[in-house]
Amino acid sequence: MPLPSWPSDVPYAFQDDGGSPIQRALPPVATEMEGGNQRQRPRPGDDISTISQTIVMTNAQFATFTTWWKDTLNLGTARFTAPVWSGTAYVTKTCMFAPDGKPQDSFKVNDAVAVSMKLRVSNL
Repeated sequence: MPLPSWPSDVPYAFQDDGGSPIQRALPPVATEMEGGNQRQRPRPGDDISTISQTIVMTNAQFATFTTWWKDTLNLGTARFTAPVWSGTAYVTKTCMFAPDGKPQDSFKVNDAVAVSMKLRVSNL
């Protein structure tokens, strides 16, 4: 079954000051050893990048996004495809909302809504 896509009438580009550096992998698993050294190793499937971004939407776009997030993604728990910033260009990748990065909105002037989110992105 194909993954749902980011809604076509909702912007995906983050505002100029609304992005953060891309974390290119999840933190490794660390084990403390008796000798004082720490052993670090990657987890299976660690080719997951994390992106925090804020996207500005109109009220109508925000309503579309909210319906998509609630109904299509089952309150943001399902994976989806979306254009994301790779550092040089927007590329379509498989994403999911990070457990600590569910969309948060704040209303701005001129009927705009700023939606902040944290995405986990596969193979970025």
